[in-house]
Amino acid sequence: MWMNINPLDSSTAATMPNGQKARKKGNLLLGLLGLLGFVVLSLDAVSGKRCKVPYEKVQEKYCYFIADEEPLHTSFHNFCYQEKKTSRVCLDSEEEMRILARHLYEIGFQNGTQFWSAGHRWPGDMRFYWNYFGRARALNYSNWAPDEPTPRMGRNCLILTLRAGELFMSSESCYTRAVDICEQTLNSESDSRTVIH
Repeated sequence: MWMNINPLDSSTAATMPNGQKARKKGNLLLGLLGLLGFVVLSLDAVSGKRCKVPYEKVQEKYCYFIADEEPLHTSFHNFCYQEKKTSRVCLDSEEEMRILARHLYEIGFQNGTQFWSAGHRWPGDMRFYWNYFGRARALNYSNWAPDEPTPRMGRNCLILTLRAGELFMSSESCYTRAVDICEQTLNSESDSRTVIH
């Protein structure tokens, strides 16, 4: 420690030179920044959930990737599975449907835009299921457009249409042009699952 040896000036006898004061302030600032970083990381670890790139986290609960290419010509060109190794979107609640509709409007999709979902029915079965990788689960929530689902066979794919701030479900031909919406679970850092459901 540097000491002023002038006996006449005792007020500065135990003070540090300016360079040492600056280092001490710098160390204190670095310590505070480190503590702030730790707190931020701790808060993220508490929530512990994040979407994998390039999925976007929506409303702290959902991870979506909307394919920005031209609408797919058929349901059989499943971008989500072929390119992302995930499922198309399965909407399990009114809340999720409302949140997704709001998100689609916010990122610029217009009324009338149609989107693929994981909804499907099999020939001879009038019920729709969420179909993900060959496994089926009954719909537990629906928001069908008027007169839907149609009983006409050949309309076996569940399309979501953006209209007046909502997403409406309809049964359409699997050869309808629509945009893919891929869905992913929120993951903790150690969770490697990418497929929802």
